[in-house]
Amino acid sequence: MKLSQLKLLPAAAALAMLCAAGSAQAGAYGYSYDNIFGLTITNPTGIVTVASTTNISRSTSTLNGTSIINGGSGILDSPQAALGAVTKGENDFTQQGPNGTYARGDAQIVSTQFPPFPPGATTTQAVNVAEAHLDSPGTADASGRNGSTTGFSVNFVVGSPTATLAFNFLANPFMQVFLNGDVGPGSSATANLVVTFSITNAAGITVFNWAPDGLLGSGITGGTETADGANLNTNLSTNFLTRGNLFTYDPTGCGAPTGTGVGTACGGTFAALTNTLVAGNYTLTLNAVESVDLVKVAPMPEPGTLALLGLGLAGLCYSSRRKLTA
Repeated sequence: MKLSQLKLLPAAAALAMLCAAGSAQAGAYGYSYDNIFGLTITNPTGIVTVASTTNISRSTSTLNGTSIINGGSGILDSPQAALGAVTKGENDFTQQGPNGTYARGDAQIVSTQFPPFPPGATTTQAVNVAEAHLDSPGTADASGRNGSTTGFSVNFVVGSPTATLAFNFLANPFMQVFLNGDVGPGSSATANLVVTFSITNAAGITVFNWAPDGLLGSGITGGTETADGANLNTNLSTNFLTRGNLFTYDPTGCGAPTGTGVGTACGGTFAALTNTLVAGNYTLTLNAVESVDLVKVAPMPEPGTLALLGLGLAGLCYSSRRKLTA
């Protein structure tokens, strides 16, 4: 074997090591899910009539700069916003898991006690999911959002100058995030969860706001909380420093959703009562959002690999000079 061929070996070995490192791409994964069911809104005191209702179901996803938005105002069942290697079908809220590169958001108002859908429904159920996975370096985010804006005309009989509203429901939140051990600095995976109820008066002043946070009596203004089964306004995250660990948020102990993820067998209990509302017009807003955000950065070559690559490149340069002077 000629000397020039021997000098090429370190460079070839270094390049092979870099290619091997590049092919062993690690995953960045996030999943956020919530199922709100059995929701009833009643008025224990006074007389309350519903003037109008607007339901909102929206799903979005972004994958490496490409975005899709589905659904919107007046939509009860948003089409899934799917980008990349999505294998889950419409209204399947179970986990796809860390397979392929994709981002998906899905949202569905399964039933609502307020007209127009479905006829005869006495409770509300809304299910959202956001899930994404990156096999290769890049960015992804997804969200599933359900909302309902209900205008209440509060009318009272003589001798009943005030009214109250009571909220009762169950919820099953579940989140997971993960970064494989060989991601680069700057990588992150975050799952987010939001559920809020608010009431504003005709002047636009918020007179009631409830953001369940798992602590009885906390996260509420303008009312009294009587049950708070879990924090429904939180996030779960991991970064380069905590890579290699799977983090799970399962406060109700129901586990990951099964079937199509639309079930009513398990969930934490939530209940609240507003302070007295004086006669007038009010707007009640329910906002439920699940989202995930991923950033995956390629790992930096190890110092030993860089040194080997340097030796290999030096060998290439030496070999080239030998050829020129021969």
